Amino acid sequence: MVFDPVAEPTTDDVVVLTGPGPARVRGTLAALKKGVALTVLAPDPLFDYLSRQGKVDGGPVPREIDGMRFDAATYPAPTLARPREHFLKASVAAARPGAALRRIAEASRLPSCDPWIVEVTFPDGARLLHLDVALHRGTTDAWTSRVAPRFGNAEWTIAGVAHGESAAVAEWLPRFGVNRVLVAELVNGERREMGLPTELVTPLRDRLVTMGVEAHVFGTLTSFRFE
Repeated sequence: MVFDPVAEPTTDDVVVLTGPGPARVRGTLAALKKGVALTVLAPDPLFDYLSRQGKVDGGPVPREIDGMRFDAATYPAPTLARPREHFLKASVAAARPGAALRRIAEASRLPSCDPWIVEVTFPDGARLLHLDVALHRGTTDAWTSRVAPRFGNAEWTIAGVAHGESAAVAEWLPRFGVNRVLVAELVNGERREMGLPTELVTPLRDRLVTMGVEAHVFGTLTSFRFE
């Protein structure tokens, strides 16, 4: 099982796509265009698009595959509507217009759909909740009150951090009754590619630990084994 793979997935993988962004689907698209048959779980518009690019099994959730049950809920994406962020993006686009145009063209080919948080229930009943970057300063009490009772208290919670949103993640995360948190670098790679500044997630991990939460940094090429 792989979430939003950067590298090309294989036929043996269950690919879970949490949203339609170019960086999230690039590896999956590359594999499909090489003729690799994939099992993909994705929102309806994105799955329909991928099914036109190659041989795809799977679909939207809820769904059960290989003894694992998958469920999901959409969330409002962070807008990053801050003057400094707009200035940085405009400056990068002016300095690297070719790259900016390629990113725009890549994004324009993808369908529009809301991103997901995804829950995986393993055969033994243990649950993993992937929150993606759902927790940010635009997160509402109404959304959290709806999804936290449904998906909270998972054995493992992956929490991504949108740029500048560490404080909001620390504020909202306890509402999910977290047991063990993997703080994930989900946006830094794409921001480096775009020439934008990045943030370490270690300070957020440290803050969660001081709050009494078992937390670990879940970086690129990192793996954990919990008994």
